[in-house]
Amino acid sequence: MSKVLSPIVLFWIIITIAFLCYKLKRKKATRFFLMLGFINMFLFTLSPLPVYMLRGLEQQYHPIKNRQIAKSLPVLVLGGGHTKDANMNEVHKLSEPALSRLVEGIRIYTIMEGTTLIFSGYSNKIGKVSQAEVMAKAALTLGVQAKDTIMLTEPATTWDEAVAFKKRFGTKKKFILVTSASHMPRAMETFKKQGLHPIPAPADYSIKKDPETALYNWWPSTSKAKQTEKALHEYVGILYYRWFKE
Repeated sequence: MSKVLSPIVLFWIIITIAFLCYKLKRKKATRFFLMLGFINMFLFTLSPLPVYMLRGLEQQYHPIKNRQIAKSLPVLVLGGGHTKDANMNEVHKLSEPALSRLVEGIRIYTIMEGTTLIFSGYSNKIGKVSQAEVMAKAALTLGVQAKDTIMLTEPATTWDEAVAFKKRFGTKKKFILVTSASHMPRAMETFKKQGLHPIPAPADYSIKKDPETALYNWWPSTSKAKQTEKALHEYVGILYYRWFKE
């Protein structure tokens, strides 16, 4: 779904439709779709809109502070993707979001004594290593004790992760939830809907405010297209879970 929501993919879909309209001698329709393609690229690769959309998600929850994690609580780190490249070790197999989530999970783990790191994520192919296993193995290479790790290898979506956590651990105890800052609003809403009590620990920030550079600008960039894709994926996901998940 996220690939379809990419401004670049949408642009080429619109241009293809415009070309078909041109071949069919539909001049008005051709002009309409050409203008639509231009507006799409203007809004999502040049204007500040992508930054507004993504920052609106990322700023809903703030990074967890040391004083907030004085009490030992289990830490759930949601899966974020990995490669199956056999030439790489587990740390380098992780995608950027997954690695950032793992680092935040380990940071919290090192502060608290007697806690457990819970990794979730499935494998999209039978017999292949799951996301949870890759993250757990990567954690071991970074100093986490094997006895302090638990894997949930079956969940494929955020909704599945919430259901699996509830089934395994129940709903009575609080826990720390680690995921990307842009994904945190959907994750928190989903886990709370299952009657769970997560404490948000966002990671993997895409929009970082630097006092030396303008946060919102009109400079065209491919990063804005990626930010749009990421934001739209979350907004659509939130609406889908609200409308179709009970």
